[in-house]
Amino acid sequence: MKNQLLCIACASITALTSVATADEWTSEDVPSWRNTDGSSYYLWDTFTSANGYVDGPNFPNNEAWPSGEAMLFNFTDDAFISGSGNIYGFGGPLNIHTYAYTQADALAATINIATIGSEINYGSMMLAWTDGIEGCASGALFGGPSINHWEEVDFGPGVGAEVNVSWNWDLSGIDADIRELAIIFSGTAPHMSLDMVGLDVLTAVPAPGALALLGLCGCAQRGRRRRRAC
Repeated sequence: MKNQLLCIACASITALTSVATADEWTSEDVPSWRNTDGSSYYLWDTFTSANGYVDGPNFPNNEAWPSGEAMLFNFTDDAFISGSGNIYGFGGPLNIHTYAYTQADALAATINIATIGSEINYGSMMLAWTDGIEGCASGALFGGPSINHWEEVDFGPGVGAEVNVSWNWDLSGIDADIRELAIIFSGTAPHMSLDMVGLDVLTAVPAPGALALLGLCGCAQRGRRRRRAC
């Protein structure tokens, strides 16, 4: 039985690798504010850690290692890194947690995700936020995805899809100084291959006059809004 399962896994990986997006988005949702002041872009186009409990986080590939500003974990067992560098959920649905930490008030976030095989549980997507102070302001946001590319694929365990999907969140109306983001989602079933994840985060930028004033006073004010008292 074990050998049979290994054969299924090998066949699945071979089939999924043949339809992999080769570390390029078929269709990416690029926010209008990318590459502007206050924006950050984190890209995972290959992974090294399949089990966050054991191996720790995956750091973005487009930044010098290690990066303390963003990291990605899979928190489910029986996953492994495929030959193409994807996180492959063999024994169960993937459980992906992506974290970002900011130096100023977070105003917006966009995540792009590329998967192959079994699809994401789109209703599981959640953005949780805090102001970085234990026991103080926090909250969670949900919302529907934008399916930017969907193509049916046939792989070892059955029929799945090659998907590029994105979510956008506007955080500017939240009355808090947001400094930590957690974006969490899961798969619907085993045999989902996480190919790529891209995360854009926009933060507030103080006006030049305010920066000069802060320098003269020798003080720093966090973000564009005053932090709420707990």
